[in-house]
Amino acid sequence: MQVSVSRCADYNQDMVDQAVHAAMTHIGGMERFVRPGQKVLLKVNALTMKLPEEAVTTHPAVIMAVAAEVKKAGGIPLVGDSSGGMAAGQAPTKKTFEVAGIAGAAEVAGAELVNFDMAGAAAVPAEGPIPILHLARPVLEADVVISLPKLKTHSVTILTGAVKNMFGCVPGHRKAEYHRMAPRVKDFARVLVDVYEATRPALTIMDGIVGMEGSGPSAGNPRELGLILAAPDGVALDAVVAHIAGIAPFKVHTTRIAHQRGVGMGDLSKIEVLGERLENLKLRDFDLPSNLMFEVMPGFLVSGVLGMLRARPVIAEDACAGCRFCVDSCPVKAMEMSEKIPVIDYNRCISCLCCQELCPRKAVQMKQIHPLGRVLAGIVSHSKEKKRRRYLK
Repeated sequence: MQVSVSRCADYNQDMVDQAVHAAMTHIGGMERFVRPGQKVLLKVNALTMKLPEEAVTTHPAVIMAVAAEVKKAGGIPLVGDSSGGMAAGQAPTKKTFEVAGIAGAAEVAGAELVNFDMAGAAAVPAEGPIPILHLARPVLEADVVISLPKLKTHSVTILTGAVKNMFGCVPGHRKAEYHRMAPRVKDFARVLVDVYEATRPALTIMDGIVGMEGSGPSAGNPRELGLILAAPDGVALDAVVAHIAGIAPFKVHTTRIAHQRGVGMGDLSKIEVLGERLENLKLRDFDLPSNLMFEVMPGFLVSGVLGMLRARPVIAEDACAGCRFCVDSCPVKAMEMSEKIPVIDYNRCISCLCCQELCPRKAVQMKQIHPLGRVLAGIVSHSKEKKRRRYLK
């Protein structure tokens, strides 16, 4: 299994074009995946209404570069996704396309823009905790699907990459419904693998030029990484990215589950990295999500008494604009407005962190609300490097 990596210092269009072309050349070129006349769906990351420089969504320059490669191979590019969250009962995908520069990129590239919320869905059987998934028809009907994820951390799944990106194929409000139906992290990871398996992109090209670390996928900090990655197997690509970020690949639930089910290759020893030497790519100081400490604890502690000590979403009053986006988007309706800010019912909260990842002002922060938890968090923070070593191989 091969994963290609090319360097790209910034989003200058010529540089991105060259980096994407180089990454594709290492794995056989776009002609290996696209034949003339085929409709090629570029599944971007259009998580929420953020500007390109905020490192939350797939950058327009990457979208244009991939669309150009598709057209050179004779394919017909389409660009699509479904954003997270609900605003006044509607998913804000159209607005996200505009704010994130995705609509503009599609127009310049001559690609049709497809809003999955408006394009219909089809029922697909699945192995995991949700036996029937409803997925966007344009993805299922495309001749070729190319996934364009962003390299980011994720406060629930640790990393969000090739596998997680395909969750956007679930249209509109159903994403919140699936969070509610699979509230446990490992169960939700199984759902993500089901979606990836059902949509099975032929190719994944990851925007890692500027990624996100810390409290991703939207409340973290941009991190210049200078990378474009490409692979026919998104699971293998996620394994390589985990290694680069300083994480043992199988500690990422989606990678481990997908590998175990034969959906992709997650064993780093069986993955060939082309273009760059893997040992030269590894980061020593990549900031991982705050809830990572619960992944390194023994399972009986997390599920037992220390489960009460898990960090919870807390509203930062000085940053909150009272827009209600988190309230309207909460899968289990654990939030309601009290005067100008939301109030969270922690008895109902399932810690899916949709509120954090969708807040337009980063007003939802992860904090310990239990005194013992705050002490524990301080100890873990003090020994961060030791924790990292324990978490690795």
